[in-house]
This record gives sequence, structure tokens and C-alpha cells, in this order.
Amino acid sequence: MNEEADQSQKKKGPATPPDIWVVTLGFNHAEDSIACLKSLTESKGVECSLLFADNNSQDDSVRRVLAEVPSVHVIQAGANLGFARGFNAGIEYCLRQGADYVFMINNDTVVAPDCLARLVAAAQAHPQAGLLVPKIYYHDHPKGVWSAGSRFRRFPPSIILRKTRGDDDGSLDRDPLLEFTTTCALLLSRSFLEGVGLMDRDYFILYDDYDWSIRAREKGYEIRLVPEAHLWHKVSKSTGVGTRSPFFWINYGKSTALFFRKHARYRWLTGWMHQLYLLTRIVAEGTGFGLFPFLKGWRQGQRAELHDPPHPLRGETDSYTVVRP
Repeated sequence: MNEEADQSQKKKGPATPPDIWVVTLGFNHAEDSIACLKSLTESKGVECSLLFADNNSQDDSVRRVLAEVPSVHVIQAGANLGFARGFNAGIEYCLRQGADYVFMINNDTVVAPDCLARLVAAAQAHPQAGLLVPKIYYHDHPKGVWSAGSRFRRFPPSIILRKTRGDDDGSLDRDPLLEFTTTCALLLSRSFLEGVGLMDRDYFILYDDYDWSIRAREKGYEIRLVPEAHLWHKVSKSTGVGTRSPFFWINYGKSTALFFRKHARYRWLTGWMHQLYLLTRIVAEGTGFGLFPFLKGWRQGQRAELHDPPHPLRGETDSYTVVRP
């Protein structure tokens, strides 16, 4: 922790409310970012500061956010850093302002007014929880659950979202302790970030969530669902999931190979059976056009240099420009 952040922490007495920051990462789709940020400005029951971290959008995202959400802090990267590195820069900025909790959230979401307050209350009640997970509904099916965390499936071996086929019936609420979670929306404690580190910067998109989940549990932190905290997700606008975009499939393959190399000790998740399942699924789902770009990315991931995840406040994240402090 640097001296500035350390002094910020020392000034807080036991009765001082926690310092809460929210960071949303934007890459184009200005209308989504603005809708997300405006929903956060309507949060009830908790005071928070908002940060918009722009991943060098090629549209007018920064200009529009500055004009339409005047209360938000804005930083901008000099290039599209990808999901993990873009969010890491934003999270580090929040910690340097003295944040006790950081709520990271995709820009293609909108939150319920009490979402953040419920997450913070759960975090304070369960300090061993490093990752606190809201219940995420489909934006175009507001009662259907897209994710209430994730779980390991034994056969075929994979990590899958915990979701509903129809409307939410409460069945996913019964066990709040999770094995894995998506990084679409998470409340992070400062303790977790300092103890486990930021997201692994080797992943451009995909697998950063599984990686972080494993690292959290290995360090003794819980991943906890907060079923009363709700938000709605427009689902994968930026990555091109399911499209013919070579960008998606190459990065999918590369991230898969990186994950397998970093966590080879988990043979149930990185062994030959899981690899065969992934390739079979690509073809079976009618996306065989992604097979060769996936394999190209896989080869890149097999040859790539591996790095340790960055630690917050050590200057290990990418640089950015502060547009509005």
C-alpha cells in the first residue's frame, strides 16, 4: 500500500462508513455505459463514488459520459487493454483513493437501486468473503436468471453458469457459497485485493473469472452469492460471443491454453477430456467456423510468456489518463 492510501485508511475510525467505489469498464457502446452509470447514481442506502474506465473507445463514449453523468470520475487508457487489464487499472485507481470496497461491473448492465447496499451489507456481515456476487438477470427476460455464480460440472467436465430455464424460482438461493463466478459484476473487498491480487493480465478476455475464483479459494476467501442484490445484463455485446468474429475465437483459444497451463494441477478442468469437450462443443453448436481461429489462439497461448498476477498499489497496472478526477 502506498503512503497516500495508507494515510486514507488510518483516518477512518471504527464508526466511519466504508469508502465504496464503483468502476465500470467501457469500450464503445456509449448508450450502454450511460444507462449503467445512471442506474448506479440512483443507488439507495449507501454512498459511493463512480469511476468510468474507458478502454480507448472509438466512439464518443468519453464525451457523452462527461456530459450526461457529471458526477462520475473518468480515466482513459491509451489502447484497448482487454477486460482484465482495463478493469485492473480502474480498480487500482479506486484503491488509491482509499476504497474499502470496489464494485466492478460491466457497462452493459443496469442495477436495482438497492443492489449495492445489499452487497455491502453482506460484505460487512461476512468479512471472509472476498468476492460477493449479485443475482444477474437477462435484460430482455427480466425474471430469468443469467447467472447466480458458476459451478463445476463433472461430465462433461466444465464450469457452467448457475441459471434458470424460466423465471427465477428461488432455487439458486439455497447455498450462497460458490465454487466460481463470472466477473460481470462483483463486489471486492480491499482485503481480498491485497491478499489475492488483481485479475491475471495474461487474459485479454475469458477465463479471468475462473482464474480469479481459484486464486480466491486457494487463499481462503469465500465466493458468496447475495441473492437479494439484483441487476440486469445485456449479455456479451463487446466480445462477439457466438459470432464469426476471429477476434473472439482467437482470444477464446488463447485464454483456454493459458488457463490450462496456469492451473494444470486441476486435471478435472484442464485435462484431455475437457479439451475434447470444448472442441466438440464448438462444432456441435454450429460454430465450426470458430474452430481454426480457436486452434490458432490455442497455439499462441501455448507459446506465450506467463506472468504473475499484478498486486494492487505496486504500479504494476497499465497507465491511463485521468480525464476527470
